[in-house]
Amino acid sequence: MLARAGAWLDRAAFKPSSLPDNLVTGIALLPTVVAGLIIFRLPAAEMLGIAVAAGAVGLIVAHWLWRHQFPHPGASPLIAAIFSVALIGAGASLVLVAEIAVLAVVLELLRARYIPAIRAQMGLLAYAAVALLTREGPSVYLNPANGAAFGDPIATWFRFFSPASAPIDPIRLYVGNVPGPVFATSMLAVAVGIAWLAYARRVSLVVLVAFLAGAGLAIYTFHWDPLFQLDSGPMWFVAGLLLADRRLLPESWSVRPVLGVAAGLFAVGLRRNGYGIEAAFFTVATVQAVMAVVVIVYWSASLWMERWKRTRRLRQREANLRVVKTVSRAS
Repeated sequence: MLARAGAWLDRAAFKPSSLPDNLVTGIALLPTVVAGLIIFRLPAAEMLGIAVAAGAVGLIVAHWLWRHQFPHPGASPLIAAIFSVALIGAGASLVLVAEIAVLAVVLELLRARYIPAIRAQMGLLAYAAVALLTREGPSVYLNPANGAAFGDPIATWFRFFSPASAPIDPIRLYVGNVPGPVFATSMLAVAVGIAWLAYARRVSLVVLVAFLAGAGLAIYTFHWDPLFQLDSGPMWFVAGLLLADRRLLPESWSVRPVLGVAAGLFAVGLRRNGYGIEAAFFTVATVQAVMAVVVIVYWSASLWMERWKRTRRLRQREANLRVVKTVSRAS
């Protein structure tokens, strides 16, 4: 047992790229989860418990569905559940949290079972779907200092301050002691997670740089304070841990920087229209949803072509058999 644990630690320290994908992602999420528990305390613990419970049920269901198959989906249902609740405000209803976590697990099981080629984080898509249906129901943020409901820093800046101002100390934004998503407010924790993914060779630096370029273009165009706009844990949470994840990106190297620039431009540019930090969530969710639709269309077209070719072969075979029978009767 100790030897096995030592081998895993050795791989994590010196060969992280050889670790299973879900384990690498889980380690990247660990700093943000710990930061959320420290900052938001009880609400964060309750939401994490709901996510773990939903993910555990998903793991049991996955084990039952895949008991005679290999490979198994691994811990992906649990990862999806944690991602789905990470973006929810600490003041959201626990019933809503449970609904989002369950939806994320169901979507992940369906993806892994039927269309594993889809490259999207189902936790993010589940959050976006419920947020759209409930009119931003998950975006109920609390002030960690007193537990009162309060807007996120970007929404507060847009409503009450000038475009070039920075109403909140960048150090507070960096630490994450501000209203926001329960497991994504801390820029420091997100940076640690991204650094781990980069060390494990799971992050596309091209996409990250392109995202920064797109965000910088929007900031320069509207003459905003760059430090305040970029010092956002939630934005880099979806940009670094989801959008730039190589497993979730298309194979084409020419498409990746385009996706990064477009995502950064819209994630920050939409703030001009009054959107808060949710603009980044919906932007990355839209990118992954579009890629998923493309995969589904391509997969459906491939199945249709295979069936068409099979039907055509059967018809040719039947025609050949009729010709043979006709010749044999004539002779």
